[in-house]
Amino acid sequence: MFNRFGVRLVSAVMAVGLCTSASLAKPLHFKVQGDSKDQISFNSDAPVEVITGNTHGVQGDIKLDDSFKLDAKHPFAITFNVDLASIDTGIPLRNEHMRDNFLETKQYPQAKFVTQRVQFSQKPDLSKPQSLKLDAIGDLTVHGVTVRKTIPLTVDYTPGKSKQPGTVRVRGKFPVTLAQHKIKRPEAIFVKLAETVYVSVDVTGKAIPQ
Repeated sequence: MFNRFGVRLVSAVMAVGLCTSASLAKPLHFKVQGDSKDQISFNSDAPVEVITGNTHGVQGDIKLDDSFKLDAKHPFAITFNVDLASIDTGIPLRNEHMRDNFLETKQYPQAKFVTQRVQFSQKPDLSKPQSLKLDAIGDLTVHGVTVRKTIPLTVDYTPGKSKQPGTVRVRGKFPVTLAQHKIKRPEAIFVKLAETVYVSVDVTGKAIPQ
């Protein structure tokens, strides 16, 4: 009888411990709203000319579990959607040709990046502000073509305090080869582009209630 009771007691304690451990894991959700501080830009350094373009038209979600176990039950996910028609190169006529002849934004209005997994250089500690390096491995869809990319990112985390929500600032730079996305380079001189353009990301997500 005592042995049975002991087994039941141990089982109960273990169950409580597991529930307590599970409750310590906290899902967090940060939203990128595309305000004036959020920016996606590209740089094309071709022999004919250097072209840069910028947009604030980005929406994003950053979801994570503060246990950072990075398994199916504790994911770390990043999703960005960029409004390509809002890219500004500084010349209205060039913008028009970029939209219509290059990116074909009527048919492919958005670029999208969705992580499949992340790799941290160190385990985060969300009890304090910090800057982290990570590699985001995921799918980049541009011009209707999806390519697997590994994008190095710097993530600056600031915990929430008082009535101010926590934030994560995400920064990074990576190459995009136009041929991989079946993007044809127009022949007109004012839209000459390099075969590979470099995209820079600088966005901030604000924590939203769970």
